Amino acid sequence: MRKILVVTAALGALMLQDAPSFAQGFRIGPGGVEVDDGRGYREERDDRRFRRMCRELRDRCENKDLYAEEGQGNCRRYRRTCG
Repeated sequence: MRKILVVTAALGALMLQDAPSFAQGFRIGPGGVEVDDGRGYREERDDRRFRRMCRELRDRCENKDLYAEEGQGNCRRYRRTCG
């Protein structure tokens, strides 16, 4: 009887292992609480933020005399960060 219970429990565990999981990730940080549902929105948002940052750094580097930011290190930061 014990063997049957052990085998049944083992089979049940194996069957439950293949069940789909609905796990979500969440993060609490400076931007607030964020729930990651696995659809990739975060990567797109981070990519847009990175492009915007590079665009702003390039603008600051090219127009440093216009913005009166001589010696702020924007060109060096642009080359190091954005390649």
